[in-house]
Amino acid sequence: MTTIYLIRHAEAEGNVYRRCHGVYDALLTPKAYQQLPHLAARFDPVELDAVYASALYRARHTAKAIADRKGMQVLIRPALHEINMGDWEDQPWASLPRTYPAEFACWRSRPWECQVPGGETVTQAGDRVLAELHRIAAARDGQTIAVVSHGSAIRSLLCRVLGLPADKVADIGWGDNTCVAKLLFAPDGTVQPVYWNDASHLPQELSTFAALGWKDSKGMPSSREMWFRPYDPDSEPDRALLLSFVREQYRSAYGSDTKLDETAKLQQARTAAQAAPRAVSFGMLDDTPVALIFLDAADRDEPDVGMVGGYCLADGYRGSELSAQIIGQSISVYRSLGRTYLCANVAEHNERAQGFYRKFGFDQHGETINACSRHFRMYKRIRVDSLEEERDLFDLSECETV
Repeated sequence: MTTIYLIRHAEAEGNVYRRCHGVYDALLTPKAYQQLPHLAARFDPVELDAVYASALYRARHTAKAIADRKGMQVLIRPALHEINMGDWEDQPWASLPRTYPAEFACWRSRPWECQVPGGETVTQAGDRVLAELHRIAAARDGQTIAVVSHGSAIRSLLCRVLGLPADKVADIGWGDNTCVAKLLFAPDGTVQPVYWNDASHLPQELSTFAALGWKDSKGMPSSREMWFRPYDPDSEPDRALLLSFVREQYRSAYGSDTKLDETAKLQQARTAAQAAPRAVSFGMLDDTPVALIFLDAADRDEPDVGMVGGYCLADGYRGSELSAQIIGQSISVYRSLGRTYLCANVAEHNERAQGFYRKFGFDQHGETINACSRHFRMYKRIRVDSLEEERDLFDLSECETV
């Protein structure tokens, strides 16, 4: 009998930025690094013989927190990866009903039947991971193993393990980040589930579900989610809308918009939009623009840095979960352009903005001065190191391909 503790990775970008991250490789969030010590401590009384993880950053670094505490190294098994979401990868969830209405309706109501173009079904993902667990169990008969994988794949394989038909996958419920399932694998191939979706090691304030207001673990989060409409510099209504947001941004940052050069700002927006079509966009709730994301994508002073030209949320939407989605959109744009850092210049007296950036993992490095004010330069690393770059940190001896 082999005991496998099957663990969902800690909180990752897709969870809080509300983006579709299957095999898209993303970073853990600042909260994840608060969750990980609690997860690792949970296994202090458990004698583990090995720790495994998928090759994705969010899984292997979750596993590393457990392995480091045990003086072990994480074994990488690529087949443990999350569901492949094909053409949906790194798309905001809120955009999918518009771009893939039929497929998204199927995903919401009959996920076991939904196959995204270029991807796989959730049943295929669960069967793939379960087959890999059987291979690990067979090779380590009688041992106790920790395995870190992913939410959709775990949910699907639990359906199999519990003997439920695929259309009952919703009855399993979603497990919070770092949740644990204990499964006993017998030599005859049978699997006995002891418990699942257990995140009792996490304090409530570190629960991803609690922060999202996700009370129904069997459904989808009820939080507001934005999609992003690119700015059209040749559209007069778009130019007027952009300037209305920028004026509010200036008033918030400097107390007045008198120093705003509207002609220069419109030219800057045009240049940025030409450099990267998503660089300037409006955050949309249904058909209502509620945010401006202005990235100075043409900036070349620091080739590895993506500059934030400015953010603005409409009145009534500040201090909400929408701010995380703005950061997520910015990271998506600049990561696709190969940038290593996201950087914002924050007015020295704008303490609210400074707090906003620190919340999302930005640190101050240096200052700059322009016609409006002195600014702190706030940086966040957004590059995801590949497994090849981190090969010295992990055990690839059982990894067929890197």
